[in-house]
Amino acid sequence: MTGGFSLWLLYCSVMKSGTGYRKASLKRLINKKWFSITMLGAIILVAVLGSLLVLEFEKKTNPLIQTYGDAVWLSFETMTTVGYGDKVPITPGGKVSVIMEMVVGISLLTGFIGSRASIRAEEARRRAEGLDTKIELREHFVVCGWNPRGKYVLERLADSARVTSTPIVLLCGLTSPPVEDDYVFFIQGNPTSVEDQVRANIPKAKSIVLLADELGGGSLGDIDARTVLAALTARDLNPTAKMTAEVLEPANVQHLEHAGVSEVFDHNLIGGNLLAQSAISYGLIEVVTALAQKDAEARVYRIPVEPDMVGEACSSATSRLEIEKGYSVIGVRRPDGMQVCEGDTLLGKDDKLIVLSKTPPPTREEMD
Repeated sequence: MTGGFSLWLLYCSVMKSGTGYRKASLKRLINKKWFSITMLGAIILVAVLGSLLVLEFEKKTNPLIQTYGDAVWLSFETMTTVGYGDKVPITPGGKVSVIMEMVVGISLLTGFIGSRASIRAEEARRRAEGLDTKIELREHFVVCGWNPRGKYVLERLADSARVTSTPIVLLCGLTSPPVEDDYVFFIQGNPTSVEDQVRANIPKAKSIVLLADELGGGSLGDIDARTVLAALTARDLNPTAKMTAEVLEPANVQHLEHAGVSEVFDHNLIGGNLLAQSAISYGLIEVVTALAQKDAEARVYRIPVEPDMVGEACSSATSRLEIEKGYSVIGVRRPDGMQVCEGDTLLGKDDKLIVLSKTPPPTREEMD
């Protein structure tokens, strides 16, 4: 009774708040559960009535069936097709009763088992598609929205997660996980929805990344508007989380900042300037790419130029440091500013090399 009442409450809730695919899917699942409950009740009813009939016909003439428990045991053997043979009917009425139990009971039992298997499969599918998932993680990363750049965001966060054991939750409108990784948890939902952000446990998140959600379509302004709405929702749920957002139109940067976003990535502005700077200082894109693709265990360090390197070409020093110490040189810090480590650049005594390394150099300044 309690189970049926709970199902009825769930059904009413779904009918009022659910829409589209989720509503239809939940309704189908609830109908299957009602069917299973009905089948189970019918099985019990057949067993109870069948046992009473068998006992009525067999009690006076069959020494093997003298109690209601004996009749129930016979019904159990019949409906499950076990057939131990320790108890058998001998009267015509008892035999007819057992035949009826066999035909009706086995059909009902098969239907019940099939419906339960179907429900389990449906629940497993919904979990795999992130429909019923509610995250109980703490201090995790949350990525909201999806576009082709999201794959690289998840890959870099997953690389870091393997070192720091910080899991990642992806909340977006995809119907299946875009990546398969033990540290990435997928929730299918709307990044602007309070309910779905709570399912991702944004109130307990460490950091939030808001991608320009291109799944919903629309103009660049429409996409940025959804990002702003997602930011406002997330900031309301978690006022202290670090929040980074991607913007498509520079004019919308201030809207994201007003929504509480700590850092806004304008790839049009950054990408355009990077291309221009690369024309001025060729090799800059290679440096930025090296930083973006660096190993999760690697760190950026600033090390002084050794006396024996003074006057040496940067390409030669780079090769030697990589072979001898495993450093990846990405640039040179000079008194007048940062410079790309080009092949013919000569190192000076006041220069410092910017390197990537998994192990801290003996003399260094960590930059990240």
